[in-house]
Amino acid sequence: MLGLPMCQQFDGAIPAGMVRAVDAEADSMIAQAEALGRQGKVGKEIKLLKKVATQHQVAPNADKARFMLGQAYESTGDYREAFKQYSRLIDRYPQSALYRDALNRQLSMAMRGAQGKLTVPVLWGAWHSNMESDKVVEWLRYIIDKAPYNDMAATAASLLGNFLVEKRRYEEARMEYARLVEKYPDSPYAPAAQLMVAQLWASNRTRGENNLVNLTNAREAYEEFCLRFPNHKDAHKALAQVSNMKRLMVQQQLDVGKYYLYRSNEYQSAIFCFEDVVRQRSVNPEAAAEAAQLLAKARAAANRK
Repeated sequence: MLGLPMCQQFDGAIPAGMVRAVDAEADSMIAQAEALGRQGKVGKEIKLLKKVATQHQVAPNADKARFMLGQAYESTGDYREAFKQYSRLIDRYPQSALYRDALNRQLSMAMRGAQGKLTVPVLWGAWHSNMESDKVVEWLRYIIDKAPYNDMAATAASLLGNFLVEKRRYEEARMEYARLVEKYPDSPYAPAAQLMVAQLWASNRTRGENNLVNLTNAREAYEEFCLRFPNHKDAHKALAQVSNMKRLMVQQQLDVGKYYLYRSNEYQSAIFCFEDVVRQRSVNPEAAAEAAQLLAKARAAANRK
């Protein structure tokens, strides 16, 4: 017996040495809550469990009270509060036998949220809408951070990347996929994640500036896939994409040269670009042939200038 007050409050993890060996009052209240849950009296069950969770934090079954609270809130459709209660178990009782169960419950909710299968009340319950995207992202990031098991964390990371792509948050998605590959290279999700990194870099060349940079990053990402997963069934496709990225990069260089020649009258810059394209004839012969013709025009224009 440590002589601590029964209602001592903790904001973080409960020190293992402070957990009581016995707390008959807490055990009795949990048993009453279980009976109330079986009778369908969820409101009263929640009220009793909250009392245990807040006033008996060092009881041997305090983690169970938190878990039951999460389940009770889930049963009422209050998923935000359910997730919060599971988080409090995870944060305050890291040694609990229910730690992984709580994470699994959170992952299940996050997956349903990502699939649009969780609805939340809007305007005092007048209607319901899907769980907010930012909340789903927040949940998945929490699970990735807290999951001590690589399989669970990698599953959440893959789900998060896919969800961000679906929401057209491409930059965030690419970063999440890259982190998945780095942290969980042996995960079955890693090859697909590496391909998504490459594909997102490649698709990014059609949006905004720095096309050559994006193509270079895409090529390097495909090359990394081939290095990391040489025996993967899609390795030959990745190799083909490496060649395609190189071809596109040469084409981009040709387009830059055309811009210098026809739009900005920067003939020396145009000459530099066209010469570079001609040197890469083996990568993109069509672009090299066109560059050779334009090179003569650029040199003539430079001489006149």
